[in-house]
Amino acid sequence: MNRNGDGKRSAPRPLASYIDPAWRMRSRADAGIRRALEGILGPLLEQRRIDIATDGSTLVIACREPACATELRFLQRDMRKTLSAAGYQAIEQVRVVISAPGPATTRAVAAQTERTIPSSASRALLAAASGISDRRLADALRRLARRGSDGR
Repeated sequence: MNRNGDGKRSAPRPLASYIDPAWRMRSRADAGIRRALEGILGPLLEQRRIDIATDGSTLVIACREPACATELRFLQRDMRKTLSAAGYQAIEQVRVVISAPGPATTRAVAAQTERTIPSSASRALLAAASGISDRRLADALRRLARRGSDGR
């Protein structure tokens, strides 16, 4: 809390007062555009699969999946019509970009573990190989059985 000249505490300033007014206006405009496009993009917005921003007369939609980007490109005309009807005539084009995954969406790569086949499975593979007339398939089963027994 702030102290004024007489030593009394004044109420804290709202967080919005620290944000540049131009950014606040842009944020409000983006929220209005988001509301206008909920009918078309609702599920994608709710699932946070896309993010929307404006850059002058361009609506920029960022997504992480190429399939989603393709779908959005097919919807560009509908989005422009919807925005125009909602009073956003200044938006003249829609640009879809694929963004890199953020830290929340990156997946840890599991360390490679050595796989072994139980001896009973190795015996079953060898037995199956002995009853198969296709030599290449029988050899593949034998290799698999050996690999399981020695771990290589």
